[in-house]
Amino acid sequence: MADEKRAQRPDFMIDSWDFSSHPAQPITHDLQGAPQRWFHIQRDLPGIEAWLSASGIPAPLIDAVLEEDTRPRFERNDDGFLLILRGVNLAEGERPEDMLSLRILYYKGAIYSFRKRAIRSVGVIRERLQRQEGPESLNDFLVTLIEEMNNRLEELLDVIEDEMELLEDDDRGTTAERQRQLTALHRRMLRLVRFVRPQLTALERLGVDAPKWLEPDNVQWLINERDAIQRELESLEMLLEQVWMLREHLQQEVAEKMNRNTYWLSMVAGVFLPISFLTGVFGINIGGMPGVEHANAFWIFCGALGVIAVVEFLLLRRLRFW
Repeated sequence: MADEKRAQRPDFMIDSWDFSSHPAQPITHDLQGAPQRWFHIQRDLPGIEAWLSASGIPAPLIDAVLEEDTRPRFERNDDGFLLILRGVNLAEGERPEDMLSLRILYYKGAIYSFRKRAIRSVGVIRERLQRQEGPESLNDFLVTLIEEMNNRLEELLDVIEDEMELLEDDDRGTTAERQRQLTALHRRMLRLVRFVRPQLTALERLGVDAPKWLEPDNVQWLINERDAIQRELESLEMLLEQVWMLREHLQQEVAEKMNRNTYWLSMVAGVFLPISFLTGVFGINIGGMPGVEHANAFWIFCGALGVIAVVEFLLLRRLRFW
């Protein structure tokens, strides 16, 4: 009997739960769309379109949830809505800022979620459901899913803020190293902003229409999550401003070092300019040069050069050139 039930589950069906009772129960047979059901689907496997069509989902919605390249958005239809979100990529060896797409179709009281790669936020909820500690209703599941995705994003922002604080430490690494790390961090944040900003817009539109499908308590929780992602976007924008300020600070440090080095080179050249002139004149190997016949002429000349250097040094110091 267990083998027969497993055979009924399509390869693309990752998980399925029935929220018509509490706690929610896994669906092992009769995998058809019905109110208070959640189906989690691997969207890059064959057979999905036929199964969705058999569940009564219109072709335009099927194309929307299976489209390869998407950005966060919200679309309302007569029987529900389509919500496309992006979640932090926590897979080993991957970059968290390369956010993963999760398509959520709310259709006639059922929720269909579609993924290509595993999303940790969904995994957390599935683990809770297996322990019978998960959401109490399908609407509660939707809000909890959005909350978990916001939590993962907030954790990533905490890591970025810590990295930013380390880069602001002037005693940590060379200026060139800090500039390279800052550029890499800047790129990461730009990739996040690319998806977080439209995700906020999608949740705002969902919040406006939510009373049509969600209970008042769920609507309020959804508003709280919309405010949470608003704060996260504001934190990202503030971090981007810090990046520009730190970049200007590092560039100013480089400019000051170059100016200081150029200044000291100019001072050294100024001190040695008259000395170089005299050595050039007395280096002419022609007759009539003074001191050629004098045994101590070389030492007298070196002493004169030393006196000139000391006098120039004292003069420049008195004139406060440094």
